[in-house]
Amino acid sequence: MFPPNSIPRAGITPEALLRLEILLGERVVDLAAVTEVAGLDTGLKTHILQLAHDTGEMADAVPSLHECIVEIGIEGLRETLRLARMRRLAN
Repeated sequence: MFPPNSIPRAGITPEALLRLEILLGERVVDLAAVTEVAGLDTGLKTHILQLAHDTGEMADAVPSLHECIVEIGIEGLRETLRLARMRRLAN
């Protein structure tokens, strides 16, 4: 879904990845909690904003972080998490 180089090099902290993984592993994902985690981690926030912008749907608007997360979707966030894990293992 996303190219492997779409994960920012400045990086998402391991703590944010773990919290995101836990949230995305739930049967029902709490998007407000995902937004809170992303809002506290600069790397994750930047990545989500960039992905939402790159989808083209929000390129002309100034969306909130929550709107960007909704735009990316749960599967997009899971893919981001998967790519981030692969990048961490490669380093």
